[in-house]
Amino acid sequence: MKRALTGLLLAAALLGTAQAASVKLRPQGDVLTKAVRDALAALSSKELPVTLDTSAGPLLLLGGSGASAAPFNPDVAARIVTVGGERRIEFNPQGPLPLVDAVKAELTRELGLSAWTPAAARARLSGADLNGDGKITLADLAILMGNYGKTGAVPGDLNQDQRVDDADLKLFSTQYTLNVPEKAPATAPTTPATTAPTTPAAPATAPTAPATTPPATTPTPPPASTP
Repeated sequence: MKRALTGLLLAAALLGTAQAASVKLRPQGDVLTKAVRDALAALSSKELPVTLDTSAGPLLLLGGSGASAAPFNPDVAARIVTVGGERRIEFNPQGPLPLVDAVKAELTRELGLSAWTPAAARARLSGADLNGDGKITLADLAILMGNYGKTGAVPGDLNQDQRVDDADLKLFSTQYTLNVPEKAPATAPTTPATTAPTTPAAPATAPTAPATTPPATTPTPPPASTP
């Protein structure tokens, strides 16, 4: 099964084209707009460019204004307020983080990303994470293929044209990355350990012959004297 799904991905990848993800935000002012664009550029990849759509979304402001012009807590980088039914994300101009970092931190929560990385953006924004586990795997492709040929709002309709077909398979292939195991680094051949030649043991010394004691001699008695 896994081999068949992988074959489908390889075939679709030959025909697939990159899909773009648009993030709906309305930053106000050149400084904040640049900070948002710079932050989104860090999310973009060849597989999924991330662009800014200013036609809708929450209003982003540097500092408060109007009814929300209350001073910021100095330890807070951003706050979310609702003014006149309009949702706003306001950034503290003198906050504890640089503006780009504050934007990344707040939009990570706003967009529901696990991290501010291209991989997290692909999983969340491309729509290819069909089972919602934060990853794009063959399990998601199995869901797409299970709905292949169906119409309506069903899982796998990545281009939202109300049907699951080859176009969705091509889009999925641009987001899925085949997991190719890395080659283990070549190791230098191990030089066999050389054993130092052993010094032959000194020959055992010949046993020492026991010292011979000359036999004891019996003294000869002197001749008897004649009276």
